[in-house]
Amino acid sequence: MLFNYEIRNWKDWGKVFQSLEAFTPLAREIFRREGLAFSQLENLTPGANAVFRGGEYVLKIFAPNQSGMDPQADFHNESAVCRALTQWRIPAPRLIAWGEVQDAYLFYYIITEYCSGQEAGPWLETASPCQRQEFVQGVKELLKRLHRPGQELIPPVDLVERAVNNARLKGLPDSLAAEMRARAREVDVTHTVLVHGDLTGENILVAPGGQPVIIDCADACLAPWWYEFAPVVFELFHCQRDLLGMLAGAEGEAFVERVLDALCLHDFGADILRDTAAREGRQPFLHLTEVRDFLLERLQSG
Repeated sequence: MLFNYEIRNWKDWGKVFQSLEAFTPLAREIFRREGLAFSQLENLTPGANAVFRGGEYVLKIFAPNQSGMDPQADFHNESAVCRALTQWRIPAPRLIAWGEVQDAYLFYYIITEYCSGQEAGPWLETASPCQRQEFVQGVKELLKRLHRPGQELIPPVDLVERAVNNARLKGLPDSLAAEMRARAREVDVTHTVLVHGDLTGENILVAPGGQPVIIDCADACLAPWWYEFAPVVFELFHCQRDLLGMLAGAEGEAFVERVLDALCLHDFGADILRDTAAREGRQPFLHLTEVRDFLLERLQSG
């Protein structure tokens, strides 16, 4: 066997998924099968799956079924979206290879090109006002190119049912969770497009020329275009006044209402609100009105 570690649950996977020693034999075999030159693996920013750099490539090995994940669905979705982005020439790593290998477990994998650049989160911390303005404009333009009909690309998800029954809501105060469920039931999800779904400071790179490049399409889905606002506002821009103002433009309160819709519908909306309160050093949000006031204050003072 190439992979010699036991995976019985998510905790087991968490112990090993960043281990270069554990995955190097398996990675070497995958590269051999794909006819690609193998280079020593390096760790990249961790996510849910095993992701490594190997020279000019990035290898993602999906967590097997035994971890509690559904790797087949995630693999098919992400490989399909990566192929589409490559065809559409959207700034994103080019898909090189994808497949599966049966070893101790059935492992699905994708290989993309490695894109040099700095993660947008730390880059924004030192960027000049002009650079920040150009970056926001670049993100807007990138999303316009990305948001296309995708019904034939990946299967649809019942967004409202997922939001209402989202287990992550248990981590919020009951009052806020109830309001988010109620609002999710009311949002209009009639018109959907392909969305990235997880545009955080880690999932956008800033190329040497300043161009934003999107990576990690594992959470892509079919949703209203404004679904992107939840991670963009809170996890990419960290609700910083100038960035928020540039993104909202003249929309003001209408923009804030869209952000609230996105939070209530988004798979990670509950986590985003919990993490934001902790980052801001404030008490947890108890009601959506508090979130609305928080965003309006940032916009009006921007």
